[in-house]
Amino acid sequence: MNLENKLSKFFFGYGLAFFPLLLLIGPLIAEVFLTLSIIFFLFFSLKEKRSLFYENRFLIFFLLFYLSTLYSTLSNFYSFDLAVNGIFYFRIPLFAFSIWFILERFNFFNKKIIILYVILLFLIIFDSLLQYYYGKNLLGNEILVGRISSFFGEELILGGFMLRTLPIFLIYLIMNDSLNDKKSGIFYAILISFVCLVIYLSGERSSFALLILFLVTIFFSIKYFKKFITIIILVFLILSTALQYKNTTDPASRMFKKTYNQILGIGTKNISQDKKNFFDKMYIFSPEHHVHYVLSLKIFKDHILFGTGTKGFRYLCRNKIYILENNEGCSTHPHNSYIQILVSNGVLGFSFLIFAFIYTIKEIFVSRRKILSSSKFDKNEVSKLIAISAIFINIWPLIPNGNFFNNWLSMFYFYPVGFYLYFKHKYEK
Repeated sequence: MNLENKLSKFFFGYGLAFFPLLLLIGPLIAEVFLTLSIIFFLFFSLKEKRSLFYENRFLIFFLLFYLSTLYSTLSNFYSFDLAVNGIFYFRIPLFAFSIWFILERFNFFNKKIIILYVILLFLIIFDSLLQYYYGKNLLGNEILVGRISSFFGEELILGGFMLRTLPIFLIYLIMNDSLNDKKSGIFYAILISFVCLVIYLSGERSSFALLILFLVTIFFSIKYFKKFITIIILVFLILSTALQYKNTTDPASRMFKKTYNQILGIGTKNISQDKKNFFDKMYIFSPEHHVHYVLSLKIFKDHILFGTGTKGFRYLCRNKIYILENNEGCSTHPHNSYIQILVSNGVLGFSFLIFAFIYTIKEIFVSRRKILSSSKFDKNEVSKLIAISAIFINIWPLIPNGNFFNNWLSMFYFYPVGFYLYFKHKYEK
């Protein structure tokens, strides 16, 4: 291997493995790596005539979804700032294909990556616990509204970051045979238990709910992981129970009591007419989320087929023909991916998301059947199931979540897609 190939393998191999770290440092650095990865993929795949990456149904699917996004954005052009995400959204699916290409080209699952991941996770766990107990982390970031954020400062996305990093860490553990040894398996189970603890302490209810969904999916799909997942859950329960909750950071109260009160509207004052109860008894997630969805559907009725564009909701929500009582419900996005796609892309774009969700469920069951029927441990198939499970929780519909078209979140959403495409092709080949 010549020097050029060695440098490419080192840069893209480690860069891909630690892409979550790039997102932690800042979206700009992650964007630079994404762009370089796409250029690398396009240049060499075209140069080497790798038609596999262009003659497949996945590329057609993402291309059609992008075209629906582009059309809805351009047909509802409000300003370039509001349209830029939709116009350049093509780079996000292309990043998934570049991941597939890099993994196939270099097959880079170095054991050094595991060591660096352990160091990274230990640092975040230590910093998070430090902030939880003493009110400040290593950088001096203080607890905000009773929630820890570690190195993210004012951005309360610690739980989402740890949740979406976990499946990739598991894939590297599997591909490096790091869970085969009993002692190592127990060590990594305890480490992942602390990752779960940080997600819990972050107070991000959506991330914690999706964590449970992910663990349940893995538990019932991978027969080799039942003991591993059981240890993770037991250690997490011991750790979370042993914690001495502080009044300013009581995750149990936020996770359960506050959620229950918000769904039933308990303690909510000055409920407007637009915040009507679901069946006159409960709200969808909370009064705030409920009114987002009421406003979204009101806008959707005038843009049924093609939607309003990627940022049409934030532009139209204060329009006098849609505005709700007390100007409620207006925000940068509707806080649910399915509602957002329905408003932004219309029924046409929404159908792609529904199809993707159904496809992930089918793939989980297909992969589960292969694993359960096999007499030997196939790490490629297991890794594929981990990747599709990560996609599954990313597009789970019954949960509030962030802006689907946000660069940071979009990159995290499509990150496991590249791993899935790699393992699916490798298994089928």
